[in-house]
Amino acid sequence: MSRRRPSVPKALPVSAAVGSVVVITKHNFMGDTIVAVPLLRGVRRAFPQAQVTLLTGGMAAVALQNCPHTDRILTYSPKKEKGVSPFLRLLRGLKGDTGRRPDLCLVADRSLRSGVIAWATGAAARAGFDTEGRGWLLTHPVPYDPHSRREIESCLDILRAVAPEAERGPYDPAPELWITDAERARGAEILREHEATGPVLLGIQPGASYDGKQWATERFAAAADRLARASGGVIVLLGSGEREVQIARTMRAAMAASTPVVDLTGQTKLRETMGVLPHLTLFLGNDTGVSHLAASLGVPTVQLFGPTSARKWGHVGPNNRVLDGPGNTLETIPVEAVVDAALGLLGLHAAAERIAGGEAVASGSSSGGGYRR
Repeated sequence: MSRRRPSVPKALPVSAAVGSVVVITKHNFMGDTIVAVPLLRGVRRAFPQAQVTLLTGGMAAVALQNCPHTDRILTYSPKKEKGVSPFLRLLRGLKGDTGRRPDLCLVADRSLRSGVIAWATGAAARAGFDTEGRGWLLTHPVPYDPHSRREIESCLDILRAVAPEAERGPYDPAPELWITDAERARGAEILREHEATGPVLLGIQPGASYDGKQWATERFAAAADRLARASGGVIVLLGSGEREVQIARTMRAAMAASTPVVDLTGQTKLRETMGVLPHLTLFLGNDTGVSHLAASLGVPTVQLFGPTSARKWGHVGPNNRVLDGPGNTLETIPVEAVVDAALGLLGLHAAAERIAGGEAVASGSSSGGGYRR
């Protein structure tokens, strides 16, 4: 006996009459929501009169504080909030104080679960990726390219399905995030408290969410040594959680004793990390949420990709360098390529050539040369 699918409301024309929009992003990977910020900005531009609600994970909600493109940010955690009651509570939250269904729901998360949530809101128009067999839950299913199309542009494709650019001009794909003056000042204070001062501060996050996304710790150590020698800078290690604390400890042990390094791993909350990032001269890291934070805050950033697609997830622009490991593995990225990319952003190509030849280059003096914290 065949199971009958729930009926799907006929797609309605999406126009300036839209009064409420719900945007759903992934609940468990902060970076996925950060790259959806241009989508939020485009929604605000296309429907300036609408109330915009973002449904996302807890860490992403913290990262997107002060976002001018949303009116409300709601969080959900499917692993913790199971059952009918939490689901109904979530739907009530998405309908807001008025209790009315949203006019439009845009689903940047690719899961079947998020498609069901969009359908259950009763939104007249529901646009999202046609993945996991959920296209019938959407009024505007959008093709998804998992490999070559930038994720930022893929997210904007969802908006384009209901609000074509021809009517408004191109949507801006530039990433952005927001910190307050107080948070920026607190970031500077944290660096001073740990004696991380000087004209060149080189931020490195050697950890990642799982081993496959993590460049070898000893290679990070070698790159840090060479970058510090070439720039006269101080290495600032970042990250969170006990796993990353141990990774940073291993990296420090592998570095030269003369390399100045300050270890902030596990010592800053997310918003404090965001306050620290703008004070860095450069950030180097794997494909992590923090690397997306750095690039979105305008910090010159080198991102390393292996199993995930650099073409799809990497940040492009004059202040960004993306290195993609051949064979979809980070093991194929040599230290020399990372150092060269970083020094290129610092404007120290000549130094890179001399370092490659084995000569230590001091292009400046570190304010705390030789110390480790």
